Amino acid sequence: MLNIQQKNTKKKSKQRINSTVVVPLIYLIVLVIFTLINHAFKPTPMIVDTIMMILMVAFTIYVIYYELVTKKSKLNELSGAFGRAMGSTFKNIGLPVIYVTDQGKMIWENKISEEIYAKEYLPEIWTHINKQYAKKDGILINIEKDTYLVFPSNIFLGGRSGKILIFVDKTREKEIEQILEDTRSTIGVVSIDNYEESFQGVEEIDKLNTLSQIDKELVKWINSYNGMITKVEKDKYIFVIEKKYIKELQELSFSILEKINNISVDTLKVPTTVSIGISFEEDTLYGRYKSATTALDVALGRGGNQAVVKNNKKYDIYGEGAKALDKTNRVRSRIISQALMDLIDKSEDVYIMGHKNTDIDCIGAAVGVYKICEHLGKKANIIVDTKYNNSTKMVIDKLEAEGDYEGVFLVKDDLKKVDFENSLLIIVDTHKESYLAVPDIVNEFDKKVIIDHHRRGPEFIEDSILTYHEVYASSTSELVTELLMYIEDIKLTSKEAEAIYAGIIVDTKNFSFKTGVRTFEAAAYLRKVGLDISEVKRIFKSDFESYVAKVETVKNAEFIDGRIAISVVTQSGNDDMSIIAAQSADELLSITGILASFVLCQIDGVVMISGRSLGDINVQAILEEMGGGGHLTFAGAQMAGVTVEEAKEKLLNVINEYLGNTES
Repeated sequence: MLNIQQKNTKKKSKQRINSTVVVPLIYLIVLVIFTLINHAFKPTPMIVDTIMMILMVAFTIYVIYYELVTKKSKLNELSGAFGRAMGSTFKNIGLPVIYVTDQGKMIWENKISEEIYAKEYLPEIWTHINKQYAKKDGILINIEKDTYLVFPSNIFLGGRSGKILIFVDKTREKEIEQILEDTRSTIGVVSIDNYEESFQGVEEIDKLNTLSQIDKELVKWINSYNGMITKVEKDKYIFVIEKKYIKELQELSFSILEKINNISVDTLKVPTTVSIGISFEEDTLYGRYKSATTALDVALGRGGNQAVVKNNKKYDIYGEGAKALDKTNRVRSRIISQALMDLIDKSEDVYIMGHKNTDIDCIGAAVGVYKICEHLGKKANIIVDTKYNNSTKMVIDKLEAEGDYEGVFLVKDDLKKVDFENSLLIIVDTHKESYLAVPDIVNEFDKKVIIDHHRRGPEFIEDSILTYHEVYASSTSELVTELLMYIEDIKLTSKEAEAIYAGIIVDTKNFSFKTGVRTFEAAAYLRKVGLDISEVKRIFKSDFESYVAKVETVKNAEFIDGRIAISVVTQSGNDDMSIIAAQSADELLSITGILASFVLCQIDGVVMISGRSLGDINVQAILEEMGGGGHLTFAGAQMAGVTVEEAKEKLLNVINEYLGNTES
């Protein structure tokens, strides 16, 4: 408003100056014309007329000059009076005010402004203000420990333009906001991992003793942060602390996890562990509780013995986790099997999709789910990636050769004109949308089911209506086999049983990794339906070229700290490079002293990393830092837009950081 008023005043001043000049000039022109007419009718000597005209011109110039000087003097006086009035006003306003040029040079300031900043700060303050000048709600700046909201305004004063800067002190307001944020109630949920399995067969006195120690440690932990905790179920606690303590908990990597893990009772089958979910973001306490429960699900989905903090719509994960405990309770499998059949039965069409670079576990699980759909008389298709290795291709070719699978396998181009309304999407062997073979179509489905065995990561498809996510399982093929076991009269062909069995073989490394009682029971079930072990072995036979590549990869391995082996598959153009990398990583673990191995290869511009471990080093934690995931003992990652050398360098940095953190 001030800027507009000053511009209008300037415009009116110009109009007055113009009238001062024009009027005398008109008089002069009239006199000259009158003199010329008079001379025509009454001739006089030319010298007399010339002198008269010169005098008239001189008089006119004098009048114009006098008027201009007078007007300017009055304008300056008015401007000065306004300036003095403004100075008096801003002097007593109680707020810091500075009058600067358009270049930020100070012209005037009131006394209170001298107390808030040193003059050498003005260029820095002006640069910051000038960049955000258009902001109408003020510009926030910090001057040493104080915070101010600056309101700049244009002004034209004393013949030049400038800026008035009014400073509103927001320091106390910001301090109050910070206090409110620091004291914000943070909700946490604690769960004792594998409660039923841990205490199965344990003497009641030992069970009570263990639970008492857990209670004591948790109460002591929360009390040290001035919080409160209560037990709501036999294996579940809810606590409340202030947000300001979260940073300290994170810096200590939630040391309570280790304290609980160190509780020792001889009769316990496994060490006691807990999982923790925390949230402070939501507006309501109930919202924070629900969010903390979701964070707890993430921790449990990663095998437990971890703390997960929901932070800015992401999950910060602490603790290395524990080896997944083989569960003996089959109730959940039976319930999931029935729920899955109900969903399939109520859907018009079913689509089954796995991850990119479709592997045999992915295909085996998809085949098992397809068989359930066929058994219920529902049309189903399996969506696969266009990229897969020779072993996976052999499995698909064998199934299609039977005739029943003709047209069942679809790729992205086959889905362009498909209507997914009232269709069900069943996702197998992954829970990450970005990892799916065709992620673009996921949101076109209203109904989604997830069946997976990988430890849960920060990225998770949240809107599934049914999730069967069990990290104890060796493979997704094992999980699907358990579902099949609860369906009466379902009949697998030998080729279908071989595909599912091959999935278990791949992920267990021929029953040497993550193999429990239920893994062998699943294998026994498949053996009963008529699978041919020799046919499965044919799937995994390597050609001579692949065998040589694997030997070269192992031979060229580098070693870190005598415990970790890293190598690169240098052979290019081999369709089985991902298998070569995985098998090479397995072979490196057989070397004495090697606790973990990583092998890199590049396929179609994407660097793939296979990680393996004997359990002492968490390869999942390492590869998660590179965007991957998996399990404690085997994991993988994919990196696009980088060279193998760049990926290897980043991997080395992550490994060194991991070793430094675990040894410190």
